[in-house]
Amino acid sequence: MSISDHRDIVAALREVPGVAEADVEPDGDEGLGLLRLGLAPGVDEVEVASAVGRLLRERFGLGVDAERVQLVEDMQADLDDPDIEEDEDEDVDRFRPAIRRMHIISSGLQVAAEVTLAVGERSALGRAEGTATQSGVQRAVATATLRAVEDLLGGKARFELDLVELTPTGRERAVLVAVTMLSAGGSEKLTGAANVREDVRQAAIRATLDALNRRVEHMVS
Repeated sequence: MSISDHRDIVAALREVPGVAEADVEPDGDEGLGLLRLGLAPGVDEVEVASAVGRLLRERFGLGVDAERVQLVEDMQADLDDPDIEEDEDEDVDRFRPAIRRMHIISSGLQVAAEVTLAVGERSALGRAEGTATQSGVQRAVATATLRAVEDLLGGKARFELDLVELTPTGRERAVLVAVTMLSAGGSEKLTGAANVREDVRQAAIRATLDALNRRVEHMVS
């Protein structure tokens, strides 16, 4: 496959709804190689992957192994907006983890999620993997959030994700999260919720933090 063919494919991929950036890494046999697609915030990875596969088949006659397609979404939070619920006590609010970054890579049947949280000048990165489905992505993001909080707490508590559920609330939707917290004080069941603003994955992070914040703020501080 020639360089000009690669350029044509990249140009076509950038026209797919939900694709913000596209790149092709040719393999050693002049094949298509690895497709790396940067996604616009809030898009459905499954729908984008289907659209990309359809375009490559119909326009270029290419059948691409799902393992050779990477869908990448990177969300940087507004550093002036901690993305947590307001609290009347600003001194308490200050010690609650704030979302700084969400990074998701879907490849084949797998998805890898990274969530970065911060408390003041401190930050922590959590990672998790799951299946490349809508529910799998939500669970991976929520689990990555738990791992980041564990890091911020310095091992004072461990968390297990019990449930992530997207549910309608009137005309809107909300993500519900259930977590088991294990600490020196014993085991405790926690629940949290967050309305879906634009992105379900971000709502999953906020719902997870909503479940934890009032229990862990004294540990973080």
